[in-house]
Amino acid sequence: MLQQSASFPAWLQHDMEQVNALIRRQFDSEVVLIRQVVEFILHGDERVRPALVLAAARALDHTGDRHYALAAAVELIHISLALHDGVTEASGGGADAHSEGAVFGNAGNILLGDLLYTGAFRMIVDLNDMAVMRVLADATNVIAEGEVMYRAARAAPVRDAERHLDIVRRRRAKLFEAGAQCMAILHRATPEVCEAFARFGLHVGMAHALRTEAEDGVKFGIDDAGARAARELEAARAVVAALETEAVAQPERLAPFM
Repeated sequence: MLQQSASFPAWLQHDMEQVNALIRRQFDSEVVLIRQVVEFILHGDERVRPALVLAAARALDHTGDRHYALAAAVELIHISLALHDGVTEASGGGADAHSEGAVFGNAGNILLGDLLYTGAFRMIVDLNDMAVMRVLADATNVIAEGEVMYRAARAAPVRDAERHLDIVRRRRAKLFEAGAQCMAILHRATPEVCEAFARFGLHVGMAHALRTEAEDGVKFGIDDAGARAARELEAARAVVAALETEAVAQPERLAPFM
C-alpha cells in the first residue's frame, strides 16, 4: 500500500504533476508566504488522498481534466484541516501524527488553512457538480466532528477500540471515502459504482490511518492495528473484484492502494 509520494508509479507521478501545476496556478501570488505554503504542500511526503482520486480516474478510464481539480481540492482540504489541527496541538492538545505543527506559527496556520480551504471550494464550485459539492461539504463536517470527538477522548482516555475506530473513520478515513466517491460521481458512474468506490476509499483510508497511527491507537485499545489494516485492505480488494469490467475499465490502477 502506498504511504509516500516517492513510491508512486510513473503514471501516477505524471498525473500528480498535473495536480501540482493546477495548485500553483490557483495560488499564484505576490505574497511570499502563500508561495511558501504551496511549495510546502507540493513537496510533502504523504499525498495519498489526491493520488487515490487520480487512480480512481484511471480505473474508470475517465477522460478530460476535471479529475485534476478534484484531486487538488481533496489535497487542499486535507492540508487546510491539518494546519488548523496544528493550532489545536500547539495550544495544548498534544502530539498528533498528522499535524503539520507550528510550521507557519499559529496565526499563519489559521490564515493559510482558511486560504487553502476556500481555494479548495473554489475549485469544487468550478466543477459545477452539486452532488460532488454535497459529498465534500458533508465530509468536512464529519471530519470536524471527528476532531472534536478525538480531543474529548484524549482528555479522558478510555481503552474502547470500537469507539476509537469510529473516530478514526471520521477524522482520517472520511476524506479518502469522499474523494473516491466524488471521482465516480464526476465520471457519471452508476449509483452502485459510486457506492462501491466510496467503500473502497473508506477501507483504504482506514488501513492508512491504522498503520500510520498505530501507536496512538494502542492508547485507546487498538492493540492489533496491523492486523486490522490488513483486513481493511482485503475488504478493499473484495470491492474491486466485485466491480463489473464494463464499469471499471482499468481496475489494476487501484492496485497500489491495496
